[in-house]
Amino acid sequence: MKLSTHVFKSAVTSSKRDKMFCTFLLFVFFSSFSQHQKISGKITDANNLPLPGVSVLEKNTTNAVTSDFDGNFEITTKGNNVILVFSYVGLKSKEVKPDGKTINVILESETNELTEVVVVGYGTQKKERVTSAIATIKEKDFTRGAIRDASDLIRGKVAGLTISNGSGDPGASSNISLRGVSTLQGNAAPLVLINGVPGGMNTVAPNDIASIDILKDASAAAIYGTRGANGVILITTKTVNKDIAPTITYSTFATINNFYNKADFLDATQQRNFRAQGLRIPYKDGGADTNWLDQISGSGFAQNHNLALKGGNIKTNYTVNLNYIDETGVFNNTFNKEYRFSFDVNHSMFNDKLKINLNLLNGTQNMGLSEGTVAYAYRQAMIRNPTAPIYNSDGTYLEKEDGQTKFQYYNPVGIINETIEDRNRTWQRFSANLTLDLLSGWNVGAQLSKNKDTFLNGYAETKKHYSNTINLRNGVASRNTGTTDSDLVEITSKYHKILDKHEFTVLGGYSYQYIVNEGFSANNSDFPTDAFSYNNLGSGNALTDGLAGMGSYKDDNTLIGFFGRVNYNFNSKYDLLVSIRREGSSKFGANYQWGNFPAVSAGWSINNESFLKDVETVNILKLRAGYGVTGVIPNDPYMSLTLYNYEGYFYNDGKWVRGLEPVSNPNPDLRWEKTTEVNMGLDFGFFNNRISGSVDVYSKKTIDMLWRYAVPSPPNIYDSTIANVGKMENKGIEILLNTIPVKTDNFVWNSSMTFSHNKNKLTSLSNNLYQIEGDYVNRGNTGDPISFDTHRLEVGQSLGNFWGLKSVDITNDGQWIVELPDGTRKTLDPSMYNDTNKQYLGNGIPQYYAGWTNTFSYKKFDLSMVLTGAFDFQILNSQRMFYGNSKTDYNMLSSTDDKVYGKAVLNYNPTYVSYYIEQGDYIKIDNITLSYNFDVKPFKFINAMRLYVSGNNLATFTKYKGLDPEIKREDPTSQGMDNRDKYPSTTGMTLGLNVTF
Repeated sequence: MKLSTHVFKSAVTSSKRDKMFCTFLLFVFFSSFSQHQKISGKITDANNLPLPGVSVLEKNTTNAVTSDFDGNFEITTKGNNVILVFSYVGLKSKEVKPDGKTINVILESETNELTEVVVVGYGTQKKERVTSAIATIKEKDFTRGAIRDASDLIRGKVAGLTISNGSGDPGASSNISLRGVSTLQGNAAPLVLINGVPGGMNTVAPNDIASIDILKDASAAAIYGTRGANGVILITTKTVNKDIAPTITYSTFATINNFYNKADFLDATQQRNFRAQGLRIPYKDGGADTNWLDQISGSGFAQNHNLALKGGNIKTNYTVNLNYIDETGVFNNTFNKEYRFSFDVNHSMFNDKLKINLNLLNGTQNMGLSEGTVAYAYRQAMIRNPTAPIYNSDGTYLEKEDGQTKFQYYNPVGIINETIEDRNRTWQRFSANLTLDLLSGWNVGAQLSKNKDTFLNGYAETKKHYSNTINLRNGVASRNTGTTDSDLVEITSKYHKILDKHEFTVLGGYSYQYIVNEGFSANNSDFPTDAFSYNNLGSGNALTDGLAGMGSYKDDNTLIGFFGRVNYNFNSKYDLLVSIRREGSSKFGANYQWGNFPAVSAGWSINNESFLKDVETVNILKLRAGYGVTGVIPNDPYMSLTLYNYEGYFYNDGKWVRGLEPVSNPNPDLRWEKTTEVNMGLDFGFFNNRISGSVDVYSKKTIDMLWRYAVPSPPNIYDSTIANVGKMENKGIEILLNTIPVKTDNFVWNSSMTFSHNKNKLTSLSNNLYQIEGDYVNRGNTGDPISFDTHRLEVGQSLGNFWGLKSVDITNDGQWIVELPDGTRKTLDPSMYNDTNKQYLGNGIPQYYAGWTNTFSYKKFDLSMVLTGAFDFQILNSQRMFYGNSKTDYNMLSSTDDKVYGKAVLNYNPTYVSYYIEQGDYIKIDNITLSYNFDVKPFKFINAMRLYVSGNNLATFTKYKGLDPEIKREDPTSQGMDNRDKYPSTTGMTLGLNVTF
């Protein structure tokens, strides 16, 4: 019994232990299950708009996700008493303890529209404290679609900033100007800084850009001294400054491009019909039917891939961006391939007293035929006889027909096929930023950067190229390379303090930039074979004949600046900015190597006054006024020195000695071109900022503009001198208007309009020491074979004025009738081409620019539309001038038989008269993008996905008869020239996809 009782007790005890163990396992299991739960929801802003890309972090862990394009998120938590941290740039972070499996979160703005942070010179500033004319475009407002470089992101979005391309070349860059032209011989483009380091709009991947800030007036740009007269564009790339889970974003798009417009020249059938009607045709019928443009062109295709990785925490974080572009142009053998890589890492240490940022940017670019080569082939394709075959019977290119000796008349297929160009560029930039917080409100920063930009080009024309068949050479080839090295060191110290109603920030700094340019080139001809192309220059026979060439160069320059700035605010109502930069450059003459560039501006926040503070309809009302001095630095170094060239040979003492001749006079007074500017501005926002914007009025006056003047020789050693003499002024107005016409739970319409007007005038080109002949200089040229000056640069007039004979009618037999300045009318004869009979015929610079951007959001759909326009300007239609005439020696435009002034067809050779100067006003549908944001809940590893279709350069409303009224604007003294030689603009359709993992 004892034994059995013992066994029974043991069994009972064992059973209890098993139950306890099972209970423990069940407790652990359910506890574990309860700790791992899925929480989902939606994140919106204060306006009930979904927020994509919000970081959702389980507090005290690395477990995190991001919201999709509709603001939805889903996270599987790992612990008890979970707290989720929601964070987004520009919004207040929020901690939420979920009380269920579904939660909705509203994130509020850290600031209102005025108190958002904008980038200014050497730092950032709250927008409510800004007293200058500064425009800020954030990533959410960038244009989407087929974006070639950073300038495409902001076209039409900044009043006063003109961005034009007018070319379909895949490697072409945009022409950018701000508030008119302030120089005749200096650099007219704004200074571009990427994270504070000088760069270009095409050196950084558009997907890697977080914001673009434009310093428009001198009070904002003066702190950059001699580089700020044309404004400053500050590009800020994406970085991480918070805890964020590792995130991968992949973006891609593909674009098909075609000519936006084609010139309507006679085809073979039309030419034969015209010949049958008795119209003069300058060719014999060659028996073929050749579309020369189709032979050298087709549809272009572009693809763009961008991969971005980011992650880390508030202490250490990183951003990596990889970008690949592969674009083929509409012309054969034109292409652009680019690889861009950027790496940004931030680290803070010593209780966040020391912050370190390291950034690496690297890019390579490979391009095919240059725009100049293709533009000349395009001209030949237009004027070529459409009845002529491409090849002779022996397979060689048909150049001349039946012994014809037309001027500049070559086979375009041969130009494209027998020209080899390989253009390569690489750029590297490394920068390091260190910020040390010494005391509360006081920090010291240092930025060090190393930039290197290198190009290596190869060029060859085979034996079949027209230049070699004409000159009886066996090919030509050349190679050239160059490198620009730039070292930049900038040290700043900033102190910020708030004392009751007083707030002030003091900034001081030092800047040092050293630039070295160097390179070499070599060329040869008459090669034994085409196989070497440009890779064996020494094999050409021209080397032994003394006809080959080589050269090399090297130059350097140094720019040093000391600068300071004080910002002061009283009671959140009154703001004052005072800055000064003292700058020295080795490019200047010995007497003027240093200059001072002061600035002062003030602001009055009227909405914070007691009489408006409680008026709910007024959110923003701020008056600004500013004055500043900036400068334009000479393009080239050593312009103030005596320079010599080795040229020719002379016989001396039994030897041939290389000759030495001067090419410039010394000018120790050479200095910067100085621009002073006054700006008045008003910022406003009404009805909870449903209506907001700004108005700016400015006046810029430039003195000491550089120009080359004829001087007597002797006593001068050279017959011209570069000197600071000219004066110019620009006056204008800029308007920005943002509205939200409709805002409901499911539908939002945002509209933004920009308008600008600039009036330019040249006020002087002479002084007591240097004078031009009269008060004018003739500029521009129609080109061969007629070769007429097209523009006049005259004191008291604007830049870009067309100058020539004013045509008003034609005779019944097709002869021009011109009106002379005194009002009399005469039939044109060659003797009338003199300045006595010429007059102003228009101006090639638009007087007004406008942009209109609309975005519509409905549930998962987004639609954006960008319109741009330019008004009150003229364009010289060179194509019509040369080929819209029955007397041309080349193929003609099909409109040649149109009535001119309602009368007969012209019976003149190509002639420069006002008839070919046309009104250029246009409104352009620049971009339309429709996107759809997918519901990504079914996809475990996808946080957001967006698909979009986009079109660019879709339609233009204009009376201009040329291909496109948006033309390239380079030389400021001869604006409005629509040249025959060009790479015509294109229109494109794009399909794109963005995915965040």
